[in-house]
Amino acid sequence: MTTAAPTPSRQIVMARCGTRAASFDINVTAVETVLRRSPLVALGEYRCPVEHPQFSGGGPQRCPFIAFPRSSTRITRLGARPLVYTPNTISLHNIGDVYCREAVSKEGERCDWIAVSPALLRDIAALRGVVADDDRIFEVALAPATPAVYAAQRALFRALRADPVMSMLQVEESTIAIVDAVFRAARSSGGDGHAIERRFLGRAPAIVDATLKLLATEYHGTLSIDAISARAHCSAGYLSRLFRRSTGFTLHEYQQQLRLRASLELLLESSHGLSEVAMQLGFANHSHFTCAFRREFGMTPTEFSRNASGALLKLLQSAAG
Repeated sequence: MTTAAPTPSRQIVMARCGTRAASFDINVTAVETVLRRSPLVALGEYRCPVEHPQFSGGGPQRCPFIAFPRSSTRITRLGARPLVYTPNTISLHNIGDVYCREAVSKEGERCDWIAVSPALLRDIAALRGVVADDDRIFEVALAPATPAVYAAQRALFRALRADPVMSMLQVEESTIAIVDAVFRAARSSGGDGHAIERRFLGRAPAIVDATLKLLATEYHGTLSIDAISARAHCSAGYLSRLFRRSTGFTLHEYQQQLRLRASLELLLESSHGLSEVAMQLGFANHSHFTCAFRREFGMTPTEFSRNASGALLKLLQSAAG
């Protein structure tokens, strides 16, 4: 009998099973909650109001980690230009990273994070063709959050909160699948925002920055390209071309992705019906919302909100590609 070759994530889990890996060091602050931890991975929540003294920045980091924003902020890393992080992006942090943070909205910093032992992260990187040194494993600071990856991590964190005795093997394997998918997204993006600065000179980075902040705070509203370009102080034609070349999204696509990511939170954490969620996020009606949701996540909003284990499995399979 022949056996199919294991997937990259399963290869790593199998290689680690039966070993006693030493725990890695992580930063845990007063505004964070660790949900689960093993010698290989740690998963937690970061909730920092704008008025909290810790909001101004962080680091140096003691371990590599991946942050999935649930609000929007502007982060300046030591030696780099500011970048706007939204739920459409993933923040990648290496050991030793230091950064300053600015508010984009009144929400402050809300994100879920995955910390990974350096040895395991190097294993995952190697499977993606990345030869990393001890500290600088991530090649970029920002990666696109594909719909499958974003929904998969939201489903995993939801499962962790709902099932405190969830099998650690399932937690680790699910986490590794998501981290591997993040590496794939980071490599395919071709850069972390610094490439944008090289390609677009003069005011272009400031225009993109202003547009991202506007979309991050007003994604639920009715925005026209004329209104956006006026507030970004450029022409509509120039903005349309620049934004797509800079982010890989059209303006409408970026707004739609922010709406859909916000819907995952509303579906899980409120008692609103589909029509109320659709209206709150700016969709024409609940049918329009349901179609957009199914197209991006491969299931209906009702399936996502009612079937936690089924949603997690389906989304992990999709994220693994």
